[in-house]
Amino acid sequence: MHHHLISIPDTGSDRLTVIDAGDVLRTILDSNVSLVLCGHKHRPWIWDFNTLSIANAGTASSERVRGFFENSYNIVNVQNGTFRVDLKIVGGTRTPLRDIVKNYAQSAE
Repeated sequence: MHHHLISIPDTGSDRLTVIDAGDVLRTILDSNVSLVLCGHKHRPWIWDFNTLSIANAGTASSERVRGFFENSYNIVNVQNGTFRVDLKIVGGTRTPLRDIVKNYAQSAE
């Protein structure tokens, strides 16, 4: 989905979340969805909630990046009922998105 379901740290106002985010999240959980892909804020991030992960993509081409993040996109690998979301810096490295979020959170402390 284009807009995000849950606010993303250090991105300012959350006025751009899905209007009925609570209803959408309930439907997603009731439907046993494992992964939701979002964007819009140009900040790569992943939220993990028990059986649901919500992965937000950065931006591959816009100059409106957020914080220290460079132009990037997500690569999703689905295999044998599991998935992994990696962040790929345009022209650079590929790292698990969960590691990026973990390191970002630690640097903020």
